[in-house]
Amino acid sequence: MGPQSFKPGERVPLNVNRVFSEHVPLPFAYYDLPFVCKPQDVRRPWLNIGEVLRGDRIASSDYELTMGEDSECRVLCTKTLTPAANEEAGRFVEQDYLVEWIVDKLPGATVFLKHGADGAKTKEKEYEPGFKIGAYDKASGHAYLNNHVSMHVLYEKRGEGRRIVGFEVYPRSIKNTAGNCPDLKDKAATPLLVGEHKEAVVTYSYSVRWVEDTSVPWNHRWDRYLTATDQQVHWYAILNSAVIILLLSGVVAIILMRMLNRDLSMYTEEEFRDDIEETSGWKLLHGDVFRAPNYGGLLAPLLGTTVQVMYTFIVTILLGILGVLSPSYRGGLLTTGIVVFLLMGGASGYYSGHLYRTWGGTNWLKNAVMTATLVPALIVGAELVLNMFLWYQASSAAMPFSTIVLLFALWLFIKLPLTLLGGWYGFKRQPYSEPVRTNAIPRPIPPQPGYLKPLPSILLAGALPFAVIFIELFLVLKSIWQDSFYYEYGFAIIVGLILSLTVCETTVIMVWLSLNSGHHRWWWRAFAYGASSSVYIFAYSVFFYFTRLRAGMPDVAGFVPTLTFFVHSLLISAAYALCTGSMGFFAAYFFVRRIYRMVKLS
Repeated sequence: MGPQSFKPGERVPLNVNRVFSEHVPLPFAYYDLPFVCKPQDVRRPWLNIGEVLRGDRIASSDYELTMGEDSECRVLCTKTLTPAANEEAGRFVEQDYLVEWIVDKLPGATVFLKHGADGAKTKEKEYEPGFKIGAYDKASGHAYLNNHVSMHVLYEKRGEGRRIVGFEVYPRSIKNTAGNCPDLKDKAATPLLVGEHKEAVVTYSYSVRWVEDTSVPWNHRWDRYLTATDQQVHWYAILNSAVIILLLSGVVAIILMRMLNRDLSMYTEEEFRDDIEETSGWKLLHGDVFRAPNYGGLLAPLLGTTVQVMYTFIVTILLGILGVLSPSYRGGLLTTGIVVFLLMGGASGYYSGHLYRTWGGTNWLKNAVMTATLVPALIVGAELVLNMFLWYQASSAAMPFSTIVLLFALWLFIKLPLTLLGGWYGFKRQPYSEPVRTNAIPRPIPPQPGYLKPLPSILLAGALPFAVIFIELFLVLKSIWQDSFYYEYGFAIIVGLILSLTVCETTVIMVWLSLNSGHHRWWWRAFAYGASSSVYIFAYSVFFYFTRLRAGMPDVAGFVPTLTFFVHSLLISAAYALCTGSMGFFAAYFFVRRIYRMVKLS
């Protein structure tokens, strides 16, 4: 992403993209709005798959920006709005939509002044991507459309060229005569009222001002967009997480050092029989604990996919730390995540095939195909159903048919072959050698205490991992749903490591408690315990929806925006569940193998 220099007098292109709202998760292409000016010849650049999936629809415009040449006022066009277009303009203003324009890969920004330690405003700027499409007066119920924009383009000089370091947009609503520029000096000018069921004439105009800014070099031009969250918030989250992990580690240490060491003494057969009366714990399950799980043909493909998702998260975050996922790389996070997920198909096939053979499976091809299709089919099915509603709403969030075909081709020619290859190789490996033999007749499972029943135990196991991440989770949700930039990958990986340890230790404790109560069917439970905090993730997403997205605007959401939020929140929670579920399962598997390897019976 090298810098681009413009010479004085050179044309600087301005591209339009989309409109989006922090309260309605439904973006629209800018030129799909019936009340804006659209050029006769629209040129559209190539978009990567991440840009398409996030709803970008970048296109050229008729705005004329010439490097170094200020323009007091120019008329872009005069447009006659139909009654329906007039009403729709009012709805977009009422729903607080923002407009995204792009100059030299920088989004047009609304400018705010930072506050100092004493609460007073300073001269230091910070940017919020996008600018308001209009202003809504709640008291009167009137909507005013911004039909004039003053653009300040900041640049730095480098030799004979100039590099753009900032793009500020100051919108204004001014009612003026058709085809003429408004009087910009009139601070009391009448704003342009929209939202009424009648025809209206709108004249769009703009001003351009070029400002040399020596305070921000080109390689730091994104700093004003990436307004850092208070670092104390992140450190508080990490401290909170560290306290939790220390407590959990203490519990695990007690289990291992005191209880297991006592229980794993050398037993003679007579001593073992004598101890049965006073011990109904995990030692008695040595002949059943490694019995193949129920529906192992489903669990193995699911675990293979969870490993794939986990590796995808890890690699993507590492690339973010290395600076590969710069904000200037539009759609880079989604594109990178999809590419990494496809390339990790071999890992999913390998782990699935190896577990499948360990549990006595014989048809490796069936297992590999199920690994490649199970989770993607569920995700694609949900997205296609949602896509029908988005198509109906003409939202830019709807996937074009060409993108659907491309995703299918990527799955068919990359993920499926890699998964088949990994599945064949994993199945050919020797199965895991379990430390104890399995009895022919399964031991009956005694009644379980209330806290170890499925629902209470899952809720109990998920509470601590959620407590580790809920502060960082707010910033992630804000990035997803309110179009803010999330870039603090360093803090994310620290919290992620603490989360991994918490999930593993929590799962080990819960599995040990289950074994100690005589429940030897622990395989699915281990996965569920690891994934359990996803229940809290989804619940927090619902809380975020009503307290952040709908806050102050309870009447703006409709069925499709609400459906979009909840379907995507459910998919995000499911991806998290797959990732943490695999962590918990393999941690519990290692723990169980370890403790039963230490059991010595005459």
